[in-house]
Amino acid sequence: MIVRLAALALALSVSSAVAAQQTMREVNITQGSSPGWIPSEELEAEALATWQRFNELVETGDYDAAYAMIGEGLRAKYSPERFREDRTQAAADRGALVLSNRVKITWTKDSPGVPYPGTFVAIDASAAFAKANRMCGYTILHQAPGAKGFKVTRFEENVMGNANFAQIAASHSELQAVLVWRMLARNCPNYVPEPLPDTLAQGIEYGSVAEARAAVSAKEGIETKIENGWTVIAHQPSYSVWSFAPEGALTYPAVIKRWVEPVGEKGSRAMMAMRCEANKLACDALFDEMALRNGFTQAAFE
Repeated sequence: MIVRLAALALALSVSSAVAAQQTMREVNITQGSSPGWIPSEELEAEALATWQRFNELVETGDYDAAYAMIGEGLRAKYSPERFREDRTQAAADRGALVLSNRVKITWTKDSPGVPYPGTFVAIDASAAFAKANRMCGYTILHQAPGAKGFKVTRFEENVMGNANFAQIAASHSELQAVLVWRMLARNCPNYVPEPLPDTLAQGIEYGSVAEARAAVSAKEGIETKIENGWTVIAHQPSYSVWSFAPEGALTYPAVIKRWVEPVGEKGSRAMMAMRCEANKLACDALFDEMALRNGFTQAAFE
């Protein structure tokens, strides 16, 4: 599986709309940035041109020219030879670029905690390649005080190859493959991965959360407890556990069902389903978290 993992070093950003002549543009600046500072349109255009140029050089295989654009800190981690080897392997793994999308731009200037003084800009992006439909990541550029132009100080990628996706889908399920990608995509700030399929409720025999709550609560042989506000009902005869979201939660109303299903004469497998009637994004995030906690997203990341 093709994977690049890392954590963004910049602080959480806040958005502000900045007037520019007769149009409005959105500028995202971190909370620790120099008070009152706002990047000019010219500076933003210069940063984007640097980012685009770096990506073009990498995609066309001009690794020496791309290496010349990276800063000293990144050069300490990447020798020219290692940079070339890494980019060559990445190109072979994912194939030609099909499309790319810039997700968000975040700025900070002279913020506490950054490695160098000056201006930093983080550019979040996603892309699709011939052999890898799923890629998200970010590039961080730095402009030193008094310097002209930007240097690339960091670039990170999370990539899931099509062959890996198909392998997981064939050996487990397409849902499992999507879940693995969504776990990887957590490393991409501001990126929203593809939604989960509308089949998550398969295995829940009730048409609504309210109906499930009433029916399960009326069963014989149940044990009920409260965990972090959730009502958890274990039904021993069916080897099932039902977890109901509390009122006020972003995912309310929702129910998670976990149960053991027999396989063959002596085997069994753990199952999980969800019926969630809240916002789709919140519901999908809940299923992600529950799948991870309960071991339903088991995959080796290479």
